[in-house]
Amino acid sequence: MGRGVAWCVAAAAALLVVMGGVTQAAELSWWSHWAVEDSKKAVLFEAKRRFEAKNPGNSVTITFYEKKNMWPALRAAFTAGSGFPDLFYYDLDVPEFITAGWLADLSTGIRWENIEPFGKAYWTRPGPAGKTGIWAIPVEAASDEIYYNKKMFRQLGINVPPGYAFSQDEFKDMVAKCAKAGYAAFATGASDRDWAAHYIPNALLLSKLGGDDLRRLARGELTWKDPRVVEVFRYYKELIDLGAYPKTLSSMTLAEAHRYFHTDQKACTYPVGSWYTGRAFLPSEKGGQPKDFELGLLNYPLMKEGKGHGQKLLGVAGSLAVAAKSPNLALAIKVADAFADVDIGNMWMAKTGIQTGIRTDPGRIDSPIKWYFEEFGKVNKNTKWVDLPTAQGVRLLMKPGVWETYIATVNQGLPNKLMGPDEALAKLEEARLKGK
Repeated sequence: MGRGVAWCVAAAAALLVVMGGVTQAAELSWWSHWAVEDSKKAVLFEAKRRFEAKNPGNSVTITFYEKKNMWPALRAAFTAGSGFPDLFYYDLDVPEFITAGWLADLSTGIRWENIEPFGKAYWTRPGPAGKTGIWAIPVEAASDEIYYNKKMFRQLGINVPPGYAFSQDEFKDMVAKCAKAGYAAFATGASDRDWAAHYIPNALLLSKLGGDDLRRLARGELTWKDPRVVEVFRYYKELIDLGAYPKTLSSMTLAEAHRYFHTDQKACTYPVGSWYTGRAFLPSEKGGQPKDFELGLLNYPLMKEGKGHGQKLLGVAGSLAVAAKSPNLALAIKVADAFADVDIGNMWMAKTGIQTGIRTDPGRIDSPIKWYFEEFGKVNKNTKWVDLPTAQGVRLLMKPGVWETYIATVNQGLPNKLMGPDEALAKLEEARLKGK
């Protein structure tokens, strides 16, 4: 009898251990943007694999979205207090998520020594009740670039200057030649992004004002009636009137603009974030650029008497956040920490060709797109990177109401020829003075 009791006790204890192991295992949910970008997905799946290998019994399920569809679902789930993922893609399209307390503070649990200082600094900002935290892993960094079709430039007799930057007059001449030949100068589609048509005017403003004064303009410390700003807007209107944008500007999506540029080849250039490569370097059957497409890069035009010649905008883009109220918080932070690794940084660069906020070791990066790294490095050899938000993030500097006015005037009104530069500037100045 004693042995029987002992055996039962031992069996029960063993069963509890097994059950305990089962109950401790977790299946984490991760929502991510980049639904059609396989190169980025490969890096996410590698981070997932590394986490699962180090944490046996726990698993991660990644669900991919286009972020414009993901934000409403996330907002609804967080507001309801249920149905939200443990981890999710994050960028500053939705800065209010931080102050709402929906993101976990990642100040601890992350190997920040493997993250670039600028990336850590970018996500170090006030959160709920003004308490400073670090709110995301800066997976993707991006600069605002102007890509161009080398073959089309040759056919149209457009010669790129040695420094890869046209003068103000040369840039206007380039636009005119493209339009005269039946092409758009800029392959821009603004139907599903409220910042898609901001790249060229932002580049012109940076070239004219320089980083410091552009920051002052965005913050409302410099009037939109400053003569230099007026000059830029009037010059920009001249480009628009020449036929700079496609007639499908308002109906074309971001994804369609990619194809418009590299597959349909209906535009000379494509002003867009350097994350262009995440889509463009997919196989052509999956929406990537044709293998024989001749891709080049330009520096921003040199506005006359400009203070920002040679400068470019660089900022953090797609990142990874952890839900503050995740029932698997400690494990979710471990998933995030899987990205804080030089090997992951190298893999990101090799697969996507896009900058990253994760530390890398360039000497160890082996990639079939080395030609692109060489082209990017050649064009940007003397670039002065400006720590200012890119086209997507400049809203963070603007007073309430100014961003909405900037969208209405610069992303919609001006490029669609619905208003002139003076009217646009008057509306922006009114918004600046009202602070709304």
